[in-house]
Amino acid sequence: MPEDHEESARHRATIDRLRAEVEGQRRAMRTRAVIEQAKGILVERLACSPDEAFQHLTRLSQDANRKLVDLAADLVGSVAPPERGDRPFRPPAAPMVQVQRVEDRVVVAATPAWHPVAGDFAARYHVAASALATAESPDELAALLGGTALAPVGVGALAICRLEPDGALRLVASHGVPAQQLSQWQRIPPRMSLPLTDAARGGATVWLHGREEFAARYPDLTGQDLVPGDTVCALPLRTGEQLIGAMKLGWVGAFTPTLEIEQYLSAIARLCAAELLRVLALSPESGGAPFPAGEPWFRAVLEALIDPVLILHAVRAADGEVTDLRVEHANTATVDLAGRTGAALTGRLLSELYPGMVESGTFRQLLDVAATGEPYRGAAEQFVETVGGAVHGSTMTLRATPFLDGVLVSWRTHDELERRETQLVQAQRLAGLSTWQWRASDDRFDCSPEVCRLLGLEPPAGRLFLTAAQAEAAVAPADREAVRRAARKLLDGETTAALEFRIVRPDGVARRVRAMAESVPGAASEGPPLAVRGVIQDVTAWRRTEEALATTRTRLADQVRRTADEHRVVLALQHALMDVPGGPAAPGLEVVARYLPAESEAKVGGDWYDALTLPDGTVLIVVGDVSGHGLRAAAGMTQLRDALRGMAFTGAEPARLLERLNQMLCHLGGGFIATAVCGLLDPENRTLTWARAGHLPPLVVHDGAARYLDLLPGPLLGAVPGGEYRSTVLRLEPQDVVLMFTDGLVERRGEPLDAGLDRLVNAVEEYRVPGIAGCLDHVLRRLKAPNPSDDTCVIGVRLS
Repeated sequence: MPEDHEESARHRATIDRLRAEVEGQRRAMRTRAVIEQAKGILVERLACSPDEAFQHLTRLSQDANRKLVDLAADLVGSVAPPERGDRPFRPPAAPMVQVQRVEDRVVVAATPAWHPVAGDFAARYHVAASALATAESPDELAALLGGTALAPVGVGALAICRLEPDGALRLVASHGVPAQQLSQWQRIPPRMSLPLTDAARGGATVWLHGREEFAARYPDLTGQDLVPGDTVCALPLRTGEQLIGAMKLGWVGAFTPTLEIEQYLSAIARLCAAELLRVLALSPESGGAPFPAGEPWFRAVLEALIDPVLILHAVRAADGEVTDLRVEHANTATVDLAGRTGAALTGRLLSELYPGMVESGTFRQLLDVAATGEPYRGAAEQFVETVGGAVHGSTMTLRATPFLDGVLVSWRTHDELERRETQLVQAQRLAGLSTWQWRASDDRFDCSPEVCRLLGLEPPAGRLFLTAAQAEAAVAPADREAVRRAARKLLDGETTAALEFRIVRPDGVARRVRAMAESVPGAASEGPPLAVRGVIQDVTAWRRTEEALATTRTRLADQVRRTADEHRVVLALQHALMDVPGGPAAPGLEVVARYLPAESEAKVGGDWYDALTLPDGTVLIVVGDVSGHGLRAAAGMTQLRDALRGMAFTGAEPARLLERLNQMLCHLGGGFIATAVCGLLDPENRTLTWARAGHLPPLVVHDGAARYLDLLPGPLLGAVPGGEYRSTVLRLEPQDVVLMFTDGLVERRGEPLDAGLDRLVNAVEEYRVPGIAGCLDHVLRRLKAPNPSDDTCVIGVRLS
């Protein structure tokens, strides 16, 4: 028995010794890489052998009283600073290793001890890289990361998460995190807002300084966060363009990073990402390697799908924003609009492949899927792309879901049969059509869901059918006999039937429907039909529309008839008024008038003129326009014309005549206003005394030159009680012509009044032939009378 104890003791001692040797070898391996790199640099710089280079390093270490690995890291860091990804990592200025041959010795400038701000970050990076390369599990990787790379900058705790296919984060390693926190944060859902998920989703570093800032940014998070610390930082983990996860760091107390520290942490994050892929592949208990789209088994799954599938990788800017998507893989079912297969698409940017998608906005939707993690479910829509000068289009339904650091996209092209089925469903819905079939074997109606909705019935679960009694009960009692007759004709041999009838729903609402049916013959052509099938259409809205249209047509016909009658009356009244005698002709004076009603019958209005020889030999010349159109305007015109004729026999001048007309209209309140220009022409003395009430001034032609008389004050008739009017006297010469007119002669819709007035002047000056009648006819032709929307009235006088 004592011999057995001695043997067991020797075995334990041997195991302890071997374990110590293995641990020592592992510690040596953590620094061996950086030492070997330093030896290589010295071999190249000093043109010596590897053994001589190692001896130089050893002497330098002894002379500087520094560890061999620290000295080697300084040398490597000065020659090969690490890359940060978007820009080279630039450590702060610090004394670097200067290598030169001096009497067979290597002179090295003194390097200060490591400091988080002023120290040599590049050297520390290479020490960390050498140590992380020896890790054999995720937890060992986290421990080495914290001890060699992050502890010198004050990091007290860290957690490493890998990205899963649905965008969630799985905790795979940690250092300095309490066990209770680890058990609560094993998996973080993709839509949960946290620093880790924001870094993974946005691809950019997230800093939070203090718990107050944390609570303000993440108010929904209660309890303790995964990584303890007053200052926390979440960094995306990338290998090249691929984002594989995120890492979170925590500092106790306040910590404000410098630019150099931020760059150093980004470089360490990339180093960690590369080593994480390696150790996850070696560690099945941690879930194995991240789920890559390139795994053969996963691609085999994609190949089994009949629809095209694209795996798109997110292309991000320096700030983490997703700017494009790159095709990482396409299954063999992938054929795009231009006929390109998956092999032609792989590796290319989506914006370059499909500019039409960028223009339509679908590309922006896919970018949002990668940025926010929200799936996209598009409806059937038309996609158009131009490739090689040829335009390709098709109707497709596209779906997209977040997948790792990118998007998984699938689509289905709608072929002709599917398009026609969709169009048929749309036509049935828009036309209110429902289908049904009656079978003789079970005496019931198989119906589409729309039949139940039309009848106001709750659709039963499973197959939809109605019994014959239910179908008959839905028909309005007054129409049931007609429905029975149509059914008997189909059963007696008629092949088709159509009938319109009313139905009454359980809620009492009546609808009008149209049914069209055909019989399905049995095996024996002479026997009864096997079934009757057809469609039923809700035509209630159509019939209501037809009734409303019929009522409207009747009303319109009545209105047209009344308008035509009124138009005839107005024209007759106007012509009768214009034909009223104007007294004996004044010697030496030529008076001609023209009246043209509006082209539109509805616009015939109250334009009028008058020429009346008074007992004293003077001639009353007047043109007016009553507001409005139709019979009311014509009646107002008659009232004004007759009143003015009577007042003119009192011998009052034009201003007094207009004042009395205005007083009459304001007193009577006839519901209209009017304009007028009134003149008394004395042929013997060749003078024209005139006044105006809101009307255009007369036009005078002398020696072939036309001009408008100056505007005199005078408001509209019937508008201002007590309105003041002023008369003025114009002396005329023989052959002078005076034109008075209404605005229908010169006004045209869509152009200024001045344009019409200028046309009138030009037309009058163009006419050089004596005779006022020809002049008026020429003016009407040049001004394209009659006016489409207003009456035209013009009167001309000429002294001989």
